[in-house]
Amino acid sequence: MDQETRFQALLQVDKTYRRFMLGSSVLLFVGALYFMMQTTYSGMIAVVGLVPTLFFEWKKTIVYLQFNDDWAYRRLIKVNFFSLCFTFFLLFGLVALFLTGHMNRDGFMWAMVIGAPPSILLPFWIDRKLLQLDPEHVTSSMLAKASREQLKRWLDGIND
Repeated sequence: MDQETRFQALLQVDKTYRRFMLGSSVLLFVGALYFMMQTTYSGMIAVVGLVPTLFFEWKKTIVYLQFNDDWAYRRLIKVNFFSLCFTFFLLFGLVALFLTGHMNRDGFMWAMVIGAPPSILLPFWIDRKLLQLDPEHVTSSMLAKASREQLKRWLDGIND
């Protein structure tokens, strides 16, 4: 499958994601207003707001798995998704422990400082390895750039 076809498939998922995120953002905003006075619930709403992003990444992973049948390529795609899931559940657990008083502020900050760099840098490393395995692979930065260009064209069409 060539890179342009891959871009189109991934941009379609991205377009659906924007609509989905708009709807879920409205629901999260209403929920945040409702639970505004209870810090435990309002803090957890911020973490629960990442669930639609997790769903989007799952859909994107399914699309990526259709691009190449190579075992190593598919394994790295799955590792990327599972590392994202692990990061999400770890963040959810840390926030829950902090907000319920089972973890102090210093422990929470150290967990964030130690855990943030690997969770940010690992997807970039995986994208680089995937690009070495498959020269037609669409990296996350390429997809973000194409998505911005598509959105810019759409907004320019509205202005005309």
